Amino acid sequence: MSRLEQGFVAVGVAGLVLCVLGASLDAKAMLGAWVAAAIFAISLPLGALTILMVHGLTGGRWGEAVRQPLRVMIAMLPFALILLLPVLMRLDLIFPWAGADSATLSEKVREKLTYLNVPFFLLRFAVCAAIWLVLTWVVLGSTSEDSEKAGNGRKYALGLILHALAVSVFAIDGMLSIEPEFTSTIYALCEASAEVVGAFALAILVLAARRAVEVIPGGEEDVALSEDLANMQLGFLLTWIYLVFMQWVVVWGGDLPDEIGWYIIRATRGWQYLLWLLIALQAAAFSGSLSRRLKRSHDGLVWLTGAALAGHFADVFWRIRPPLFSGGLLALWHDAVAWTGLGGLWLALFLFLLRRPDRIVWWRREVAHG
Repeated sequence: MSRLEQGFVAVGVAGLVLCVLGASLDAKAMLGAWVAAAIFAISLPLGALTILMVHGLTGGRWGEAVRQPLRVMIAMLPFALILLLPVLMRLDLIFPWAGADSATLSEKVREKLTYLNVPFFLLRFAVCAAIWLVLTWVVLGSTSEDSEKAGNGRKYALGLILHALAVSVFAIDGMLSIEPEFTSTIYALCEASAEVVGAFALAILVLAARRAVEVIPGGEEDVALSEDLANMQLGFLLTWIYLVFMQWVVVWGGDLPDEIGWYIIRATRGWQYLLWLLIALQAAAFSGSLSRRLKRSHDGLVWLTGAALAGHFADVFWRIRPPLFSGGLLALWHDAVAWTGLGGLWLALFLFLLRRPDRIVWWRREVAHG
């Protein structure tokens, strides 16, 4: 491991030690901070899976350019699943329906207990994890030449269907049921689109850090590769903006107390500042993507994708953390140590695999040779 990777490991281990200390003092507060960081960590490989399977169906130079960083993100999926284990072991600290006396729950939540119960929850998560691990094995075992072979389109189409089902179940179970009174038929689509925005933005940042993409020819004459990538990112971002906005319009227009309460919690007690930051970041990424000068500039591309990735981070934190947060600003130390511990280890492994991509599919080659 390089010194930078060793430094991230040291930071991550120190953060984990503080997380253990925090859990011993207040397990619920610590786990509430941990779950937001873990969901962000798993959103990136899930988004990368979506992008590479879509590219397997459509082709295009845009996908070839970011293929390697996306493959590294997908290879991080087993690690991200492990990060969710503390949450699975103490569901009662995160989800009000887990382990609670049904008499204390509202009638609307009691009607959902046939679906929202711990054994069925764990079974669904195990099925989703199995689907993702199989898809990871398939996608990482495929080369760019495999994507062009006849018959592979059906493989990726089936994979996208299974992936969509798994992401939908995970979004409903792991995020939406934190507040079981809230109901949204579009929430899973919002989560899936957010995952794609975050994964694609990180992939572009990694590519821009290693190559001058603004001087590489794009798919058409007098178009740079940086423009193609920025335009793809704009399309993904517009999809997320449309879905999130439509959810807000439907909920607010319906004038239903439980649904509107979901937004009120996230627009009061100081969380409105994070909401404004989220809107500002994604608005900046959107408006900047309309400028060809920025898209043909290396610094401009980094700025655009950095804003989109930061917006994805703010989005996950804003959606997950408010209902689990209690206390004033000092209580944010739980979040600081959770993101430090998880982030340090995640970055160390990510940089290691990015520097040694041969370590990603060694097990697949051994299977082929065996």
